[in-house]
Amino acid sequence: MSELRQQGQFWDSVTAAVQPIAEARALVEALLPVEHIRGGMVLDAGCGAGDYTAALWQIGARGVCSFDVSVGSMRVARAKSPQGRFAQASLSELPFPDATFEAVWVWGVLHYVPMPTVAVREIVRVLKPNGTAVIHTLRRGLWSSAELAAAQVLSRAPRGVEAAILAAGERLIPLVSRAITGKRPDEQTSKTIRQKLHERLFVPGKLTTFSVGTLAEAARGMAVVTEVQAPVSDLLNRNMSLTVMVRKQ
Repeated sequence: MSELRQQGQFWDSVTAAVQPIAEARALVEALLPVEHIRGGMVLDAGCGAGDYTAALWQIGARGVCSFDVSVGSMRVARAKSPQGRFAQASLSELPFPDATFEAVWVWGVLHYVPMPTVAVREIVRVLKPNGTAVIHTLRRGLWSSAELAAAQVLSRAPRGVEAAILAAGERLIPLVSRAITGKRPDEQTSKTIRQKLHERLFVPGKLTTFSVGTLAEAARGMAVVTEVQAPVSDLLNRNMSLTVMVRKQ
């Protein structure tokens, strides 16, 4: 079974409404130029349960194309945006012509893609000149390396082991979060601990981490890649996420 098919089946089994639409909209408006959304064509790459797709429609996009490897996730997404265009696809082989979109939203997806360098080039390819993409992914570093090593083992673990780790995490992470940040997890993110553990430790296949330099190199000089500060919580202050703005030349 291919890695993409395995991932699609995995996300079918854990599909959930990730966050309120208002929260998704606030995040999009904080990072993507609104003038590239209103009246424009936008791609929600790896749409998941469709919260960002719905937000992009609310902001005023002329059209939103959305895709995911998970049929189950897209079923949820379609219910939120019945006017949208959805496809089952991979980020490393986008089914769209060159220079189609004013904006591309790639949130929490790139690190799962089997060929991430190809995926970055595909993102740039489908952007119109002067178009903008926002990519939120895993930052290269000590914490992420350790977590990815654990994921390589746990993603193949029996269901009983997975259930035990999820249960232990749901008990321990709130205690650690309070000790480090002074806040409960639900005060920092709308995602459940179970969702976060699933995303980081149990997705089939090899995950990849990035720096601004590796993303810029993948863009091959066709776009300017700049790190931006995303208004999202860092649950345990590990600085594991990286958000960049990609502006096509």
